Amino acid sequence: MADTGTSRDLEQRVHVDLPRITVDQMTTSQDVTPPPDPTGGQDVDTEFMIRHFG
Repeated sequence: MADTGTSRDLEQRVHVDLPRITVDQMTTSQDVTPPPDPTGGQDVDTEFMIRHFG
């Protein structure tokens, strides 16, 4: 038979006083700014075709 006194003693020794948190609190967020447009807002494919074939 299992000794219930031993399991209770183990619970008292292992107990850590930490606050309970929910799953929603486990995620982190960070404000970021989007990177600049590498083409500067221009349509480089169309400009290439107009410049070289038109």
